Amino acid sequence: MLSVIIDWLEFTVLDAQLPLVLDTIGLDWDDFKALNKGRFGYHNQYKWSGGNVFIMFTTNSDDIDIDSKINERSGVHVMITGQGCRQYAAKHDLTKLIQRLYILKRVNFSRIDLAIDDHESKIINYDRIHDAAVAGHFTSRWSKWDEVNSRQTSSGEFIGRTMYFGSQASDLFCRIYDKSLERKANSDEKDVPKHWTRLELVYRKDRAKKLVNHMIDGQKSLGYVLRGTLRQYLRFILPSTYQNKSRWPTAEWWNELLENVEKLQLTIKKEAKTIEDMTSWLDKQIAPTIATVLKAQQGDMSWLRKIILKGSTRLTQKHKDAIYQYISKMEEGIAA
Repeated sequence: MLSVIIDWLEFTVLDAQLPLVLDTIGLDWDDFKALNKGRFGYHNQYKWSGGNVFIMFTTNSDDIDIDSKINERSGVHVMITGQGCRQYAAKHDLTKLIQRLYILKRVNFSRIDLAIDDHESKIINYDRIHDAAVAGHFTSRWSKWDEVNSRQTSSGEFIGRTMYFGSQASDLFCRIYDKSLERKANSDEKDVPKHWTRLELVYRKDRAKKLVNHMIDGQKSLGYVLRGTLRQYLRFILPSTYQNKSRWPTAEWWNELLENVEKLQLTIKKEAKTIEDMTSWLDKQIAPTIATVLKAQQGDMSWLRKIILKGSTRLTQKHKDAIYQYISKMEEGIAA
């Protein structure tokens, strides 16, 4: 029997203070302890006493409590690791947490991992997948695959085997590994299944956002969205006389895994940047640099005028469209 779980959840709540975030995730501030340093650019980091749940934020307060003023622009960042997901899920529902976060609107999902476990390796079988990959019996939208193996020095026996489809630096990739070996190497458990393969999909940034849309707006289960993603990105096939692999038949075990799901679209069409977007970007990213140079130049702005004049000769159609739309909107406002 296959089971699907959330194996990593990471998000940022913008324009919010600690009470709202803690209420949303259902944890008490008294159960968090300060760590020595922040992470990801946040000055402060706290760890949940119940497991690997981390809260990060920036505040100017020396004595931090639940009512401390948080920098709303950078928000409150929450990271629930793989082990943290299991610890948190002992008393809380991760899917319902995602639903509550979705309602908040001002939430950026930075990473969500979905994992499907085959505790008997009947359908998802590491050796079978590895042999098919080596033989080239698959097609994929991912342009590369890698494998990482670890062995005991004394015996040469495997202590870890992992395959990656897609780049680990990308916003979406697949990881397949021998979970039995991983558990035996990293825990003292005695009842680890002998044949346990795990397949994980890692969604980041826009891909994570689109995943949540499918889950909440599309009312799709975890199993559906995971398998729908696989159907879109990866297919294991059986050799055929056809030269074109796209005409080779799908392997029966892969069909069994993905039956009754459609391909899941995870790309998001980028909206054209507006003048307001560009102004906001300048304020956040460039303003401190401009202020620094201006102070060094003792208020002389001739260098800035030269940069602006030079930039005006490099406007693309995207920039011209943004100018036209902004002027049209202003004129409509005056006319009204």
